[in-house]
Amino acid sequence: MGRLKELRTYVDRELNKIADADKRNSAMVPLYGVSLAAAMIAREAGA
Repeated sequence: MGRLKELRTYVDRELNKIADADKRNSAMVPLYGVSLAAAMIAREAGA
């Protein structure tokens, strides 16, 4: 499993511990936006 996939699995597991769906979704959106941006930057840098 790649490092990014491993990290996302961990984050998903932690987010699923948040019982309130609205709070969980509010936490999820910025996390995935940042991870997508980081992946794009890394790809452009040749990583």
